Amino acid sequence: MAEALIFIGCPQIPVQAPLVLYIADFLKDAGVTPVVAANPSAKQLVRTSDPKGYYVSEYRDLDRTVNDLADGKVSYPLIISLIHNDAGLAYTATAAAVSPASTMISVFFGEHAYDLSEEAEYPGEKIAAPMTHNTRPILANLDEVLEWAVLKI
Repeated sequence: MAEALIFIGCPQIPVQAPLVLYIADFLKDAGVTPVVAANPSAKQLVRTSDPKGYYVSEYRDLDRTVNDLADGKVSYPLIISLIHNDAGLAYTATAAAVSPASTMISVFFGEHAYDLSEEAEYPGEKIAAPMTHNTRPILANLDEVLEWAVLKI
């Protein structure tokens, strides 16, 4: 079964954990195994939201994953990154640079979603909505992009 990487960082914005579970559910339904690369706080919030591992059963450390991608120890045909700050943008740009064969999807959210998406200078699909508490503004676009992306794996 193909795997896809969901890249998350600081869990400051409330919509992040629900988006991870939504994306993971979509991937599982499409026959793709979701792997979440996260910092410890973000990982704990997702695990708390999915205690039985129904949506996500594999987690990786965010920094180790970036290093492993750079060293060629791991690769994913699809990388979906959730971005709401400069650090998330930097991690994603690095992942894109060291994984040129991967399809990149960047999901920008939070108050500065549009500004951050304009700063992204790496190839891939970009979706942006200035949401913090309600995922509804991005779901239709996210579904459309995910449907297209899973067909490429």
